[in-house]
Amino acid sequence: MSDVKKGSAAVQYRGAKIWELIMAPACAGNNICMYMCMVYASYVGSAGYGIATALVGIIITATRILDAVTDAGIAFVFEKFPIKYGKCRPFLLIGWAIESLAVFLMYHAGVNHFKGFAGIFVFILIYIVYVIGYTVNNMGGAVIASVLTNDPKQRPMLSFVSTIFSYCTPILLSNIVTFSILPRHDGQYDIPALQEMTALYIGVSLVCCIVSMIGIWRSDKEEVWAAAQAAGVGKKQKSASLKEMWEVLSKNKDVQRYIVTCATDKFAQTTATQSVIMTLLAGVLIGSYEASQVANNFASAIGLVFAFVGGMIIGKIGSKKGTVWFSWAAIGVSAIQLVVCLILGPNGMKQIGDTASWCFMLWVACTVGMTATRMLLSVTANTMRADVVDGEEYRSGNFLPSVVSGVYSLFDKGMSSICSTVATVAISFVGYMNTVPQKGDPVTVPIFALALFLSFGLPILGFVCNLLAMKNYTLDPETLVKVQAHNQEKRLENQENAQA
Repeated sequence: MSDVKKGSAAVQYRGAKIWELIMAPACAGNNICMYMCMVYASYVGSAGYGIATALVGIIITATRILDAVTDAGIAFVFEKFPIKYGKCRPFLLIGWAIESLAVFLMYHAGVNHFKGFAGIFVFILIYIVYVIGYTVNNMGGAVIASVLTNDPKQRPMLSFVSTIFSYCTPILLSNIVTFSILPRHDGQYDIPALQEMTALYIGVSLVCCIVSMIGIWRSDKEEVWAAAQAAGVGKKQKSASLKEMWEVLSKNKDVQRYIVTCATDKFAQTTATQSVIMTLLAGVLIGSYEASQVANNFASAIGLVFAFVGGMIIGKIGSKKGTVWFSWAAIGVSAIQLVVCLILGPNGMKQIGDTASWCFMLWVACTVGMTATRMLLSVTANTMRADVVDGEEYRSGNFLPSVVSGVYSLFDKGMSSICSTVATVAISFVGYMNTVPQKGDPVTVPIFALALFLSFGLPILGFVCNLLAMKNYTLDPETLVKVQAHNQEKRLENQENAQA
């Protein structure tokens, strides 16, 4: 059983140890590794399976949208999974295994063995396997914050550490790719390079998965889950289903606002970080993966400092104010970066590639600001997810973290899959019908305009949606104290009734 400590307003908070707050969120590193593998699906689809670039994006979107039934099914299994063996740990490990199998099949076993219709068919099947693994893995990781601690002062720290794993893991891997793997392949994302990259990602993701399982070990046990599921006096716990997900989504206004905030950010940022768009920006316009990676390194190192300080601020002001403050900051930084690019022009952006130039220094400063604000918004989003789980327990009397996670996952998958179509279809309009962008491609005005809009303009729209969503969000720190007190009282009543 997790440690219990006294909270304000006589609320007995379930706390976690420091080492648990540090290790448990490592599943975020696991998730980002697998995400990075599929970022290059358009490259392997084109070169390894003979599929047109735009069609790859459409396939990914269609496959993941059709996965709604899988979300409900896996959420149902999660709710019914024997708590004797825990829930988070088995789902993390099984999900990792399924995803790793899909990545191996897509980038290694299946490459250059299937073309035409067969190539499309095999690619779709493999991607479906990946999506199932992603859902299982995400279900195990998404509820960790709710199980590990309900202390509103600890949750921002948990979210901050999760953000560190989400940002530092890809930065570490990107450095290895940029300065070690790509140079051995003439800077091209060819099949051998992709195979090296994905093998590295799978190995690192396993390490993160194991670390997270160790961190959640004390809390992911029968007595903790039994106590958590004791909410709802005289009620039968509802099972996770599409009907239940719809009920939560339609009746819980705070869940709706949480979904809008996360989904719009996800759509904008995932589109901007699609491999084909990043290649347009760093490889074609700037003309230097190395310079872009150095800027990202500075940004991540300094951004973590801002994120740490901001995380402490979020612990005091709550996720609502944190989202508003840092969305405004992100809008300002994005606007500055966009203006800098417009001033430099299509051919002038090559100056950023010169690490001794003022353009590069300014680019680093802007990248630092953008990375810091996105880290902080990630902290607020992770904190908000745990808060809305408690809010749903207050509203309905049911502790259903997997249902809330399932609702989010539906939108998460839909948004991330649409991003693939948006990116691949968009580049087809600027000359990449059956090929993908590579370093050294000629710069054109359409490429310049597309890269800037998807990299900076679209994120600004996402941040504006955050501001609109937070206008009527109710779970501020004061309200959460009342929610926790109410939930605790109901659980105690339920325990007394069970013993009577």
